[in-house]
Amino acid sequence: MAEEGSSKRPAEGVTEGGGSASSVTPAKRQKTEPSTRATDADSRTWGGRSDNAPDGKKRTWGPQSDAPATLGEGEEKKERFPKKKVAVLIGYNGGGYKGSQINPAVDTIEGEVFKAFVKAGAVSEDNSNNYQKVGLSRAARTDAGVHAAINVLSIKLILEPPSLPASTTLEAHVNSFLPPTIRIWSVLRVQGSFNPRMLCDQRRYEYTVPTHVFLGPKPKSPMANWLEKARATPAPSVSSSTTTTDPVPTPDVVLPTPEPTTPTKEAMNASAAFWAAQPDGTAFLADVAAKRDWRIPPGLLKDVRAFFEAYEGSHNFYNYTVGKDFRDRSCQRVMRKMEVSEPFIVNNTEYVSVTFLGQSFMLHQIRKMIGLAILSIRSSTPPSLIAETFGPSHIHVPKAPALGLLLLEPQYGEYNKRVDESNLKLVSLVANERISESDRVEQTRDHMDYKGLEEKVDAFKKEEVYKNMWEIEEADAVFSRWLNWLDVYTGPDFEYLNPNGTIPAVATFKKGENPEAFKVQPIVVADATAVVEDILPASDDEGVAAGQEDG
Repeated sequence: MAEEGSSKRPAEGVTEGGGSASSVTPAKRQKTEPSTRATDADSRTWGGRSDNAPDGKKRTWGPQSDAPATLGEGEEKKERFPKKKVAVLIGYNGGGYKGSQINPAVDTIEGEVFKAFVKAGAVSEDNSNNYQKVGLSRAARTDAGVHAAINVLSIKLILEPPSLPASTTLEAHVNSFLPPTIRIWSVLRVQGSFNPRMLCDQRRYEYTVPTHVFLGPKPKSPMANWLEKARATPAPSVSSSTTTTDPVPTPDVVLPTPEPTTPTKEAMNASAAFWAAQPDGTAFLADVAAKRDWRIPPGLLKDVRAFFEAYEGSHNFYNYTVGKDFRDRSCQRVMRKMEVSEPFIVNNTEYVSVTFLGQSFMLHQIRKMIGLAILSIRSSTPPSLIAETFGPSHIHVPKAPALGLLLLEPQYGEYNKRVDESNLKLVSLVANERISESDRVEQTRDHMDYKGLEEKVDAFKKEEVYKNMWEIEEADAVFSRWLNWLDVYTGPDFEYLNPNGTIPAVATFKKGENPEAFKVQPIVVADATAVVEDILPASDDEGVAAGQEDG
């Protein structure tokens, strides 16, 4: 049977209604039957399909009422331009956008870039309302407010649109339709099977944070009161790798064996000295000003590095995302390298940058890893707590602000090896006169690397990302407000912050419970006004779809 839309006539011996034809010979039929060639109005069914078949199931031939056979008067046939699959290297400041992934309902980075492609003519008008038609995908999706020095999009573009000015690159042309906070670095030809997320070997992120976040909570705050009590109390019963109300993990799930560690007193000593120097009853903003003058001592910096190194390796990071269960194998992620920079000073505030090199990351994973590290270090909780968080005890790990997070680059080592092999074969084919040189040039694909972009990318990071970070932190005290909000919480969620590095049963959540849905409880303390003022509202996007991939 002919396929739908085919122009083939029905097979001999079958009537258009689907029954058997008479035994009249073709020659006689020519003389005795009128022509059955379709007229303009013909829409009869054929090929055995019933006239009563649902719409879309009937076989028809001849012009259809909703598809005119000819262009209308004055209409001109639109010229079609070839599309090529490419990788687009982009950098952006995520401030003011609801994340990077395109979402027609809100402003996003990809939405801004897609509109620029349409204005530049790199995406045709026919495809301008549907990004799926051009196969848009990305290496990593970033949260609202998160930045990227280099991210990678894959898309089919018209590489030589009619509107492209002479002697102008496509990158420069598209950038003319973008704000300075979003830049197209390069457009690279890629193999047809290229998938920027699936073929990415590893991703490198950076999180920059003021060093004063490692100071302990203000005396008399609920968090400080809890820590004082925990340090004076014997180890509570635990509910972690060894005790849980959840079913026992399957035999092939290997839980880490935490090494016993002893908390150092670096954070306690530094915090005690700092708060002793502050006058009684100081307000929040006065405390912030004093913190900006503080400098991290070498011993505490050493503790910070040791804590982040405890994240390295292959672990179950389900406690560091949302909507995931301990048994979900997708939560097994590999952290290859964690590094903490030397301190540096900007506008009299001291900062350090933490670099994450990992195979892939889940939604909010890095911000939650930072959040747990900050809370643990400032409370002198030992690094052995980290191994406990990879076990079945479900806990509340707060998410650090988006402000400090920057995607540095996705890396494609294995894909580049495939490209090298393919390009070498093309050279061999030219040498054997099996393809022409022009064919080789057309079929050669680019490396997914960033050579030659370093100077532009570094300048962008300095002017559009870092500078923006410093200004916002100086004006809004984002990190101090976030910690102040946590310090006034009175529930048991954070009782895992203790000198033993263990997770008590009271701090765990049962399956189906949402650790993110917590509220700041009413506080009754003598110095409440000094502690509570300028509290942040709940975290920005804890209610996003569960388990989404971050990149």
